[in-house]
Amino acid sequence: MNLTRELAEKIVTKTMDVLGKNINIMNSQGIIIGSGDKNRLNTFHEVANQVIETQQKFIIKSGESKEFKGVREGINLPILFNKSIIGVVGITGKVAEVAGYGKIVKNMVELILQQEFLRHEIELDKKAKENFYQQLLNNEIKDQNLLADKAKLFKLNKNLNRVVYLIKFTEFNSKLVTNLTNRLNRLSFIKANDIFLIRGDNLVLIKSVNFIKNKIQEQKILELAKNINLKIAKEISDPKIGIGRTVNELSALHISYQEAKFALEIGEKLNFSAKNGIYNISEFGYDYLIPFIDDHHAQNFLNNLFRGNNKIKINELFNQYELGKIIDALIKNDLNISQTAKELYVHRNTLLYQLNKIRDETGYDLKNLSNLFTLLIGYHIFLFNK
Repeated sequence: MNLTRELAEKIVTKTMDVLGKNINIMNSQGIIIGSGDKNRLNTFHEVANQVIETQQKFIIKSGESKEFKGVREGINLPILFNKSIIGVVGITGKVAEVAGYGKIVKNMVELILQQEFLRHEIELDKKAKENFYQQLLNNEIKDQNLLADKAKLFKLNKNLNRVVYLIKFTEFNSKLVTNLTNRLNRLSFIKANDIFLIRGDNLVLIKSVNFIKNKIQEQKILELAKNINLKIAKEISDPKIGIGRTVNELSALHISYQEAKFALEIGEKLNFSAKNGIYNISEFGYDYLIPFIDDHHAQNFLNNLFRGNNKIKINELFNQYELGKIIDALIKNDLNISQTAKELYVHRNTLLYQLNKIRDETGYDLKNLSNLFTLLIGYHIFLFNK
């Protein structure tokens, strides 16, 4: 382990808070890289070299400091890490006052180094695990043996059921989201097998689920999304959350992630009235296919809807006539005219008049299931691509 300037300053701050004496930290070249006296930073400490060479403490008494370059009265001791000297710690002051602190400070510094080493190792392991999950979401690991080896290395259950949540923010602030993620990790419903990842301007949660795939599972997945939504809304702003399908292999995580992306994109573009901005791919039905229709085929489909009727403009039809609201209400109410009228807050006769007008102008009778479904698909493709 190397003594960095950042680490040296951290050690100085912690030890001076306890000791109340000036502390200097010298690296293996004898340069002061941490000190309570900022004027001594980056200067050469001659005695530090001798401490490193002899591996023994060195006491500088009053009047002796002039014999050495960059040295003041005090005590200097070697800093050991894994039985190797990596630097020197010096305590400035009258020998009679500071000599008794020598061993205490030395032990404190070495303990801080051990803690920093462990923290660094944990951080490296965390980053390596995050990188592994990022590769899984990108579907970059094709070799199943390599995937199994990495899962074993990180002590992951390869066949555990998992679901991906994609969280989109109104405005992405990296610092705020990082702090929020640390707090979310401490919540009771986030377990050891779960992980948050910052991905672009979004936050991803890969959540393990231990229950059998059924309606109860879907309810629990949705309940978790609501809890996360409330927590984020309270601390930052209202988010949008897309939920992918539950998969039972690490190699299939990219599918759940892509579906969470689709859920967000489809839900927002089609103006789905999801509660609290939560969109679950399992609730989309035929709309699941819309992102897979390329622009060319989507435009051809819309153009062919009213072939032979040049007077109709698609934008006007779907926007001015509020055709989309009528279609969605009819579907929701199983073509029941009275219930649909209530849904739209219009009189039944008014709705019938609108339906007849749409039939006369477009050639599509919305009381006919086939006609209704054709326009429904057209309307959703229109919303998704506009």
